[in-house]
Amino acid sequence: MDKNKQFTNRNLRILCSPVPAFALLVIFTLFCLFPTPASASVGSKPPVALVLGGGSAWGLSHIGLLKSLEENGVPIDLLVGTSMGSIIAGLYAAGYSVDNIIEIFTSLDLTTLLEIPFPPGGGFIETKGLQQYLDTLLGGKTYEMLDIPCYPVAVNLKTGEVQALNQGKVSTGIQASIAIPGVFPPVLIEDQYYVDGGLKNQVAADVAADLGAEIIIAVYLKSKHPEADYDDLGDNIIRSVFTMVEGYVEENVAPADVLIELEMDFDTFIDFHRVSYFVELGYHAGNEAMARIKAAILAYDPTFEFIPYRQTGCERGKLQRILKAAELTAAKAPKRFTIKPGFSYDHDHNFTKFEIKLTNGSLGLFGLGYRYGFDAVNGGHEVFFDWGTKSRGYADFFLRQSPNRRKPTYGFALNSPEFNEHVLEAVYVSQGDIAWRASLVKHPVFALPWTVTGLSLDLIGLRQNEKNLTPTEKLMLGIRPTVKVFPWGERLFPLFPVLARPYLTAGVAIASPLSAYQPQFAYEASIGTDLLLFGLYPRSFSLGARLDNEHKIHWQVGLNY
Repeated sequence: MDKNKQFTNRNLRILCSPVPAFALLVIFTLFCLFPTPASASVGSKPPVALVLGGGSAWGLSHIGLLKSLEENGVPIDLLVGTSMGSIIAGLYAAGYSVDNIIEIFTSLDLTTLLEIPFPPGGGFIETKGLQQYLDTLLGGKTYEMLDIPCYPVAVNLKTGEVQALNQGKVSTGIQASIAIPGVFPPVLIEDQYYVDGGLKNQVAADVAADLGAEIIIAVYLKSKHPEADYDDLGDNIIRSVFTMVEGYVEENVAPADVLIELEMDFDTFIDFHRVSYFVELGYHAGNEAMARIKAAILAYDPTFEFIPYRQTGCERGKLQRILKAAELTAAKAPKRFTIKPGFSYDHDHNFTKFEIKLTNGSLGLFGLGYRYGFDAVNGGHEVFFDWGTKSRGYADFFLRQSPNRRKPTYGFALNSPEFNEHVLEAVYVSQGDIAWRASLVKHPVFALPWTVTGLSLDLIGLRQNEKNLTPTEKLMLGIRPTVKVFPWGERLFPLFPVLARPYLTAGVAIASPLSAYQPQFAYEASIGTDLLLFGLYPRSFSLGARLDNEHKIHWQVGLNY
């Protein structure tokens, strides 16, 4: 017999643990002798079920809907969520307030939670860090520990059946419900693998009905379907997926008493950074549907009183501590070995470097790699190892053999953790004009939707035997202001599978000996774009040029993560 027996009700299959027949007889006898009053649990048919459909970033609108329901006194006795809807449902069921959930998403740094392993495994993006993050946010809760009954909906990858998950940790069920095939790996639960429930049941109102809900409010997030570009590969893939998913919706939403259909712009489905925008859309959609919602409840119970309420959640200081703990837990999650390529520019010695780094796996936060610097004097072949994260700081140590130098060059670069948008940097190189540099970097100095500025204050130590300098010229003081301009503001251009935010950058570096004011100028400019892979994983690519104080042009290439 299977470890988990499947009890089927219509098209729904719920995971339950087997119970001996004798125990069932005892329980039945006790209920007959000592009947209990009805409660707002699944077993006693919850009056109101809220079904939150899938829709990637569009699912952030569910937060606004929750706010509308609270303000209008609409109770929520059961939550059913698919894909992104399962995350919102799980957080709310665990006791987080609407404001808490907004802060969770606005403070989310997905670079610490998601990895792109090479070669890829069960999915293009590794999500072990995300699962640890969710589990910490949810306090490791299992379903019976939730304040409100909650059922993430997923698809069994082997059988193809839709299942409402209700055994084990809630975070695991949510992870299964959001496991987009090909993007995220399938999730193992009780010897079975599960993927995104949106494949076959994007809006699981039928699941709520099978669970015994009397009143069902379902939210269907759908695309406005602008004119198609059939010569665009990404456009064709996304439209095909939407068409497949929408084919199941009409049947699945049939039991809903109130169906809220929220139409979204087609090209915003991976705009995860627009939290406030989607929250506002959901809030207005809830208010517009409120008359229908109240009518459905009053038809069931004419005496019902709609009393506004707010889920308490946790105070901001406590939430910040939970978020910090979740980030640290995610950082410690075991990850597969990952190969990361990149381009960077050495501003001290004016050359572009290509690198390829092996990290994660048994290396943890360490990285081992190879770089090549495109400069005969200060570049060349280089091996390095590094360590760090944004919250802990960085350390990089290297050994380089330059074509025009007999001896190898060694050095290091250190970055402090960020504090109040400030970072301390220290660089040392054993050969070259510049021996060392210490910098205080502030980024941003100020930020607007269309521009961001940065500033670096530098103390530079020169090497006399390279420059034939007098002792009084060994130290230089420098300043490097930069500006990045986004011509289209906060707009992101969908170029599936990425979102692109083009920019222009310009900067000037001014340095002078401490002994006398004799400024030297260097100028740089570039064009580039910030990239969000699947709307989740940030990258930045740029091309530019730098004019040094000797009027030589140096080309710049940047690919950062």
